[in-house]
Amino acid sequence: MNSDVKHKKNIRFVALKIWELLFIKKNKLSDIFRNDKSFNSLNSKDRSFIYFLIHLALRNHNQIKFFLKKFVQKQVSKNLYFLDGILLLGTAEIIWSRTPHYAVLNSYVDLSKILCGVKYSGFINAVLQNIVRQKDNLSSSNWDIKNNYPKWMLNSWEKQYGKIKTAKMLKVLNKEPYLDIICSKKMNIEMKNNLIKFLDGHEIHPNVIRSNYKGKINDILYFNKGIWWVQDLSSYLHIEYLLKFLKKINKNNEFLKIYDICAAPGGKTFQLLDNGYEIVSNDINKKRLNIMSDNLKRLNFKSKLISVDGRTYKFPEQQDIIIIDAPCSSTGTIRKNPDILIRNNIIDLTKLQRIQKELLKNAASNIKVGGYLMYIVCSLEEEEGEDIINKFLETNTNFQILNLNQYIQDLKSTLKLNTMGYLKFLPIDFKVHQNDHLNGNNGFFSAIIERKF
Repeated sequence: MNSDVKHKKNIRFVALKIWELLFIKKNKLSDIFRNDKSFNSLNSKDRSFIYFLIHLALRNHNQIKFFLKKFVQKQVSKNLYFLDGILLLGTAEIIWSRTPHYAVLNSYVDLSKILCGVKYSGFINAVLQNIVRQKDNLSSSNWDIKNNYPKWMLNSWEKQYGKIKTAKMLKVLNKEPYLDIICSKKMNIEMKNNLIKFLDGHEIHPNVIRSNYKGKINDILYFNKGIWWVQDLSSYLHIEYLLKFLKKINKNNEFLKIYDICAAPGGKTFQLLDNGYEIVSNDINKKRLNIMSDNLKRLNFKSKLISVDGRTYKFPEQQDIIIIDAPCSSTGTIRKNPDILIRNNIIDLTKLQRIQKELLKNAASNIKVGGYLMYIVCSLEEEEGEDIINKFLETNTNFQILNLNQYIQDLKSTLKLNTMGYLKFLPIDFKVHQNDHLNGNNGFFSAIIERKF
C-alpha cells in the first residue's frame, strides 16, 4: 500500500470516528469539530475534506438511506454500527465527490476489515460496487431535497412562509457553510485588508468578513492580536440593532447595568464590550463558558462571568438591560449544523418553550421600570419566537414590545423589521455576493420589550 493510499484511509478512519461520536454517542457536530484531537491534529486540507464529507452525508442523509435500500436487503445490525457509517460515507463520497471510485472502495473495504471483521468486507465491496455501477441513474433520480427534512419542520415552514419561500430556504440550507469574522474596532484598515486577503474573503457588511475558510481558527491571521472573533452576520445584526437603539435613548452615556443571560460562546458580549459597554455574562454550561473565557482573554476584553441557571437566578440588583439568547431548536442554523436533521425526532419544542418562558419570567422580575429585555432565538419556528413573546405580553401587561422603526432609520435597508417590531432573518435574506455560496445567513428572531411600570 503506497503512502498516499494509506494516508487517505487514515483520513476516512477519522471521519468514521467522527460519525461514531455523532450518531452513536449523540455529540453535537460543532463540539466534535472543536474538541476531537484526531481531527484537530490534521492539516488544513485533510480537515477540509472531512468537514466536507461529514456535512455532505448529513445534508443528504435520507437520500443516501433511500439509495442504499436498493442494494442492502437486510437491516445492518446495530452492533455493527461502523458498517452503517462506512455505507453512509462511502455512498456520499461516490455520488457527490470527485474522488476516484477505486480509492473510495479500497479505503472503505480495508476499514471494514479493521472495524467489523474480514467477513464483512465482501459485503461492503459488493454494495459500494453497485453504487458505482448505478451512480448515473442514482444521481439523476428525481429526488426532492425537502425529503431530507423532517416532515414536522417542513409543514411548519410551509405554513409560516409558504411553499415557494420554503423551497428557496431549503436550497440555501443545502449549501456548504461559510465563515463570518467580526472585526473589532481595534482593527485598522490595513489590518482589515490583510485579513480579507488571507481569508480570500469579502466584507459583506461593515466590519463583517465572510469566506469559505475551512482551516483552524487559531491559524487565521492576527489570531493572537485579539482583534476579531467568529460570529454569524445575522447574530451580529441583532446586537447592532440593540446598540443603535441604546445610542438613541442613552445620549448622555449613563452607566447601564447589562446582563447576558445565555452568553456562550460570547459573540453578543464581545460586541457590547467592543462598543464600550460593561456587561455581566452568564451561561449554565460551564464548558462553553470556559471557551468564552479563553476568547475574552485573547480579545483583551473583561467581563464578569458566572454560571447559574437563568430561570431561577436571583439578581443582586435590578438591571437596565437583560439579553436572553434562549436555548431553542436551532433550526435557523441547519446550514452550519446539519446534524439537527438527524435529531429531528428528539427536538422537544414543548420542553424548549417551557425553558424559554421560564427565562423570560425570571428576567422580567429582575428588570428596572424603564428597562429592556431582548429575547433572541436562532430558530425559524414561530412557536419559539413570535408565540413566546405574544403569550408573555398577554400575561405581563406592564411590558410592551418596542417598534424600533422610529429609532433606526439608517439600518432599515438591512434589518427586516415587521409591523409589530419583531426582527426576523430567514436563511434567504442576504444576497451579498456573486458567489452564491457566500449568500444567505442563519435564521434568527428577536424582540425588545420594555417594562413600563
